[in-house]
Amino acid sequence: MESQKKSYLQKCLAQSVSDVFSTMVGVELCPIEKAPESKRYKSEITGVMMILSTHNALLSIALSKENAALIVSFMTGIDSAEIEDEELYDGVAELVNMIAGRAKALLAGTDYHYQITPPLTVVGENHFILYKKNVSQLTMEFEAGDIKLHLDLTYL
Repeated sequence: MESQKKSYLQKCLAQSVSDVFSTMVGVELCPIEKAPESKRYKSEITGVMMILSTHNALLSIALSKENAALIVSFMTGIDSAEIEDEELYDGVAELVNMIAGRAKALLAGTDYHYQITPPLTVVGENHFILYKKNVSQLTMEFEAGDIKLHLDLTYL
């Protein structure tokens, strides 16, 4: 991915994450400057959406179950200990949906506009996404206190 495009998309995604978290979660999530370049980031819950445009991509956010429960608790007002698994998985899917939707709104009217699919959630201890071919990937990490979020935008 060319450097100028990568930088622009990175700023847009960072703004989207910041906007969604400050508005819907009430947390100021900040990007970590040195995000790992790992293409096999392991997590417990991953929210996923397809980005459909001239260059199709997969947008994913990966979280620990503990962080996901805390975030969904802030979003819903339900105590994190009382959140059922289905609510947790649905909350992570909604979170990636809001991030993709916000980025889509920011990119409207540009060459980078896109369509999105409905979100899905992948669940399982130490799971990761493996791509069968060499792909271009934008990786970012965010944190606020104990909350950590790993984001990948992978061009297919």
